[in-house]
Amino acid sequence: METKPDLPRYPTNWGVRFLCDCRKANKEINIHKGIASEISTGGVRILSDHHICERKKIAMQLMIPSLIGGAPQQIVKIIGKSMDTIGQGGKFLTEIEFQYFEENGLKELERNLHQRFNQQFFAQSAQRA
Repeated sequence: METKPDLPRYPTNWGVRFLCDCRKANKEINIHKGIASEISTGGVRILSDHHICERKKIAMQLMIPSLIGGAPQQIVKIIGKSMDTIGQGGKFLTEIEFQYFEENGLKELERNLHQRFNQQFFAQSAQRA
């Protein structure tokens, strides 16, 4: 499970809501919840109870916890494409490649990753240059 290997990935435990189009499997379209367990500016791995079919567009809301205690979480809206799903301990781990961010979502994600993982972010960015 690897997309865009040149982008650094960071361990997270952030909430994510996603809309999965299950009509072909004769299921209703529902909003599902999961955990963004690993993230980069190019994609995310989502751990959830729902199997996401491969090569499908996924609308998601990434809930980024505030860096300031008591402040509300930031919600970044993203359209992605599911790349691969594997079973893991009774749940599903799905690789999502980001395709589109609403408003300034990419800048907010970059800023947050930079602030949370400052030195690691700089070191890996410098290696790519």
